[in-house]
Amino acid sequence: MMNRQNTTRQKVLDVASQLFYSQGFNGTSVRDIANRAQVNVSLIHYYFKSKQGLFESLAVHYFEPYLEMIEQELNANLEQNLESLVKRILQYKQEHYQLSCLVNRELTLNTVFAREMLVTYLAKENHLFTKLLFNKSSKLEVTYKEKLCLVQLKGLLNAPFVMPLEFQESLLTDTSVSHFIDVYSSLMMERKALKARRVFSV
Repeated sequence: MMNRQNTTRQKVLDVASQLFYSQGFNGTSVRDIANRAQVNVSLIHYYFKSKQGLFESLAVHYFEPYLEMIEQELNANLEQNLESLVKRILQYKQEHYQLSCLVNRELTLNTVFAREMLVTYLAKENHLFTKLLFNKSSKLEVTYKEKLCLVQLKGLLNAPFVMPLEFQESLLTDTSVSHFIDVYSSLMMERKALKARRVFSV
């Protein structure tokens, strides 16, 4: 059970996620977050040091469970679990919809945050996918075609959260979310976008 300090900290994170999503990182001030969360500005500085520190905490909360989920698949049978993994990833991204959109939006910018994410969490994501799809442990072993396949995979997984307005009608209710994930993941598999082993064995 969360104590009062952790509850307050989580409330600040939740409010920051909502405001960063709706107003953008640069369009949101620490005072905006403090007012909405009904806390003192100094408390936010105590917990997170700065607005950048707050945003980085959100990224950590988002990426670590996500990467752990992918890592669990490394010891599983890829052929049997690939579509299941795709569905789990899409479900995770949808359950954290605002953060998924926010993180992807910020990663398109040439910022300190984006560069830090590239050398930490995104590098680990690429490493895990490389092992899962191609059974290769080093990026030096990955071929050009495999790199393109990985980019395609990540593009398909992130598309609903990079272009949220275009996908909005498909995600109106909880029921349609589940239906969307089933249909979207099936289309990805049908087009063999993720059947990397077969593609690259030719």
